[in-house]
Amino acid sequence: MLKSASLLRLINSMSKSEKRNFKLSTKKSGEGEKLYVRLFDHLAKYGQFDDKHIIKRIPEIKKAQLSNLRATLSKALLRSLRDINKEVYPEIKARERFDFAKVLYAKGQYRESLNMIQTVKRTAIEIHLQPLLYLAISFEKQIESQHVTKSMSSKAYQLATESNNLIKQLDLTNELSNLSLLLYARYLENGYVKNSQDYEELHKYFHSLLPVIEIENLDFYQKLNLYQSHVWFYHMAQDFLNYYRYAQKWVNLFDEYPAMRGPGTVLYIKGMHNVLNALFMAGKPKQFRENIEKLLQFNKDGNLRLSENEKGQLQLFKYTHGINSIFLSANYAYGADFVRDLEVSIEEMEHPWDPSRIMVFNYKIACVYFGNGDLNKTITFLNRVENTYQARLKVDIQCFARVLNLIAHFDLGNDILVSYKIKSVFRFLLKMGELEKVQLEIFRFVRRTPKMNRNTIIEEFKKLREKLAVIETERFEKRPFLYLDIISWLDSKINKVSMVEAIKARRKNT
Repeated sequence: MLKSASLLRLINSMSKSEKRNFKLSTKKSGEGEKLYVRLFDHLAKYGQFDDKHIIKRIPEIKKAQLSNLRATLSKALLRSLRDINKEVYPEIKARERFDFAKVLYAKGQYRESLNMIQTVKRTAIEIHLQPLLYLAISFEKQIESQHVTKSMSSKAYQLATESNNLIKQLDLTNELSNLSLLLYARYLENGYVKNSQDYEELHKYFHSLLPVIEIENLDFYQKLNLYQSHVWFYHMAQDFLNYYRYAQKWVNLFDEYPAMRGPGTVLYIKGMHNVLNALFMAGKPKQFRENIEKLLQFNKDGNLRLSENEKGQLQLFKYTHGINSIFLSANYAYGADFVRDLEVSIEEMEHPWDPSRIMVFNYKIACVYFGNGDLNKTITFLNRVENTYQARLKVDIQCFARVLNLIAHFDLGNDILVSYKIKSVFRFLLKMGELEKVQLEIFRFVRRTPKMNRNTIIEEFKKLREKLAVIETERFEKRPFLYLDIISWLDSKINKVSMVEAIKARRKNT
């Protein structure tokens, strides 16, 4: 069962009502004094799994018993959490009834078992859970084939038809979910397309996997996977308007199927996230503000009982778009205060965010501090990105972090360090295959800085700005400008103003 650290995390994630329910369930079964219950109390109180401390505090527990007690406690906790959540998650309740049907069948109560299976089928249809529906139909066929009834002939044809139709639906669902999954994996590995050749390869890959469909015949999850696939495709292709279009279709799907907001809460939240992300990337501040308000108000009335995972996802996207709103408004002074709460959340691991998310957060936090003129903090968070290197994970962010690190050190006047770092960064970019036009021009500039006359450096800034302004208009070169307005940084140097002033002046003129 669960390892010590995982068991501890599970206990720490439990609410007061969940802990109370667990204790009550053990008392009802006469297990209040069991050693695994005492182990639970100890772990809940001290928040650490220390063998010596446990044995000292609970002398009845022997060291040789700890492994078995941990396994017993794990099972008991998971059973308790399953039972308390079965009214919240219809799938859990339906699977329990499927188990009941198995038990009734084993006891020879075939009619009662079939009745229970019908209940499972109705729930599976309501929540669009095809795999569970297939299991129910398969078991129903097993019962009907072994026990002759007057309706056997018509029932056999009905079940055969249901089964054949469902297999076709499962095949289509599998194709669409595979497409969505493979595109998302490609996005995590490669990020956005870099040039026309990349786009052609992505386009060919996407359409080679996209099945022939009739949208009106699709069920909830089939439509969801279809829309998700288009979201990942257009996101990678940097076609942000179509990215927004399909992200909105994703969210609207929950208006079409309102019963799915409960079972699909995480998916709904992620759909809202992609709508906001698309609006941010497309530079639509008014629509962004309207939609971020919807995200902030989500479940404010508490109608939905959110799991720890759902709460973590909601917080993840609130922080993500809170930072994006800073980039849109250029309010970096407020941003520096905003990201401090995020820093604490990351350091204390309040939510189970994956390394990819944390890497992006560290990069964005660095960009906020850069915009606010705090170069030392900028470098601190960029170093965190560099020090958590993972092969093929968010390669674009890893590369941008190294380029921005060079700029920050240049800004601080660390010429010797810049000369030292530029070679290693250049090798890294070549290794990752990420040397793009923006990066190349910045490299050429930074590499020449030791030879530049500080009295004429303004002219060098102007030359670099002219080159980057042309690059910014190119379709596949937009991503370096999404979080870091490098042109406004150059304007701040040229005009000797703060970066915030430069950003506002530039936006006023565009």
